[in-house]
Amino acid sequence: MSRQKQQPLPPDVASPVPPLGGIRPPEPYELPAPYSIQLEPPSIYRVAISVESDAQLQERIRQENRERKMPERIVFPNDPVISTETYQGRKFYPTRLEVAPYYLCHGRLYFQQINFERYGWGLGVFTPLLSGAKFLYDFVTWPYHLATEPCRRFEYNTGWCLPGDPVPLLLYPLHLSPTGFVAEVGTVIALVAIFP
Repeated sequence: MSRQKQQPLPPDVASPVPPLGGIRPPEPYELPAPYSIQLEPPSIYRVAISVESDAQLQERIRQENRERKMPERIVFPNDPVISTETYQGRKFYPTRLEVAPYYLCHGRLYFQQINFERYGWGLGVFTPLLSGAKFLYDFVTWPYHLATEPCRRFEYNTGWCLPGDPVPLLLYPLHLSPTGFVAEVGTVIALVAIFP
């Protein structure tokens, strides 16, 4: 019997049958070289202190690529030119900040009606009568108030309740002052002498 020369199989028959799904497993030479992935959390030095610039980051990526079995071509994009002018710095116009203090300094109030004006008390139809009587009382005792603490020329609203606070209706008596008493008596004597 003569041996017949075996005919080579066609390429589609000679190649192995692909697995189910039609996906051919990659050949070993087609697999990319594995990257080194850091699985341990970074230290506090690397997170907070060792801050890399863009150039240092690119150089580190190049060094890691050279250590691979099959290095790839790495191309970084060029930095865009934002401006060709020299940075002049930020210049702000001077601004003014006004702060309203919690207290207020003012001159002495000789005709102040605390209950009606400061705390908003109202007594209906009696309010105008009482307000007029209080003004007449302040006018008669004006020399007394002028001479009471003569060196004190200013007052503050510290120690007083704020306007609108729920303050009861109170009577504020006259503070005793020797200098005020002398000024009041002297004013009365001068008026009696001038207008007999």
